[in-house]
Amino acid sequence: MKMQFLSAVLLAAVASTTGASLADAQHLTGAGATFPNPIYSKWFSEFSATHPGVQINYQSVGSGAGIRQVSEKTVDFGASDGPMTDEQLKAA
Repeated sequence: MKMQFLSAVLLAAVASTTGASLADAQHLTGAGATFPNPIYSKWFSEFSATHPGVQINYQSVGSGAGIRQVSEKTVDFGASDGPMTDEQLKAA
């Protein structure tokens, strides 16, 4: 169930961030929280194995860095142990 949800989220992220069709999508880059990195690595590896045209690169650099990189639009997705503030959401 979690893999299906993750698959749907990642496919939506690829489609919305690239503006291209899923057939054209190849790379998805994310950054953020360090704590969930082990499970993210497993999920991303399994996802890429079943979707060979999609490669996911996640940088485990901390929640604050993930929020900053999402806000600066230097990554396709970010992960944080805590929610973004209203100000951060508006800026993003």
